[in-house]
Amino acid sequence: MNEQKQRIFDKIDKNADAILARSRLLFDTPELGYREFETGRLIRGWLDGWGVPYETVSYTGLMVTLGSGEPVVAVAADMDGLPRKADGGRIHSCGHSLQTSAALALIEALKDEPLNGTVKVLFTPAEEMIDLDYRQDLIWQGLVKYPSGKQDMIARGVFDGVDCVLSCHASGEPDCRFDVGSTLKGFVILRAVYRGLGAHAGAAPFAGKNALHAALLAQTAIAFLKDRFDPADGVNVQPVIAETAGTVNIVPDHAIVETYVRARTEKALFEAADLIENCLKKCGEAMDLDTEVTRRPGFLPLSQSHEINALVKENMLLLCCEPDILEDLVSGASGDVGDLGKLLPTVQFGFTGVSGRFHGDDFAVTDEENACLCPPKILAGTVLDLFEAPVSGRADFARRKAEYLSDWLGE
Repeated sequence: MNEQKQRIFDKIDKNADAILARSRLLFDTPELGYREFETGRLIRGWLDGWGVPYETVSYTGLMVTLGSGEPVVAVAADMDGLPRKADGGRIHSCGHSLQTSAALALIEALKDEPLNGTVKVLFTPAEEMIDLDYRQDLIWQGLVKYPSGKQDMIARGVFDGVDCVLSCHASGEPDCRFDVGSTLKGFVILRAVYRGLGAHAGAAPFAGKNALHAALLAQTAIAFLKDRFDPADGVNVQPVIAETAGTVNIVPDHAIVETYVRARTEKALFEAADLIENCLKKCGEAMDLDTEVTRRPGFLPLSQSHEINALVKENMLLLCCEPDILEDLVSGASGDVGDLGKLLPTVQFGFTGVSGRFHGDDFAVTDEENACLCPPKILAGTVLDLFEAPVSGRADFARRKAEYLSDWLGE
């Protein structure tokens, strides 16, 4: 380990009490995407206290720029939480508060350091693809362009001129401390609205058109279609009946089916989405119903940079032994970091130290050293390594971004 890296690691250890206090406060301040107002207030307060300038980006997001010149390394940290299932409250049950905490610790450790490049630390809102009616309203108001924070930042040019991207995420994998090179699935969102005709279910059901029947038919047909998918592609489809009308004596006159279509590769994702979309349409037509199927982008599968992950692993090994690192994990989860991986060399490494179910009310931080102090060290060490051995996707970025905006996001 060189002198500067050791000095930064020592700073993080010296600031451990403050880092853990911030992490606990952030964990206790969960907010949904594009509603991270208190989280943003807390971040700005700490940055102001350190004399570190920042910019507001993507409505509730923030950007801090340290150093100057090239290369330019972006570090992305999610901010948002999730609904608590038990009481209607909120909870950081995906560990995004730990990412925010790590980004703050990184800034604190690097802010007075001489840097041989530029690091952009991005506090990114709205990673969880939920609360879509609220986000659509923000889009109509012109406050954001897209429901995902990273998609919005891409569209607004935040990643223009960036060479590569680093991120980290909590992991629930047992018997390891870190993971590197894991996959994330992409997904497409499908929504089918079936409109029928209400009628008296006892006296004249023949006078109606039962929209719920089309929804049930679609669920059954999709279950049969699952045999068509190669297990290696990791296609996952779990449709739900999101809404239906009618009572026991009224023929339902409308029903809504919603589903994500997930897969490990873009090819498998788009082929599966085409098949399921057609199935949803045909089931409505088969029942002689007015049928409307909408399709919107979710996130792309994550393809990680092997070059950067090699550097990440080297920095992990400064903190642990080889058996403590899990490599090439195949995950069924998704994240908007996958969209960044489409455009730039990108990594998202995992760290353990949490318990309970991800997206569950029992999620908790149980090993604060591994979850709060190690990630900023790995990020800082990798940033310094990338300054000395750059990995860049800047060449032809403008073309790839234009294709991404038109072909994926539909601009």
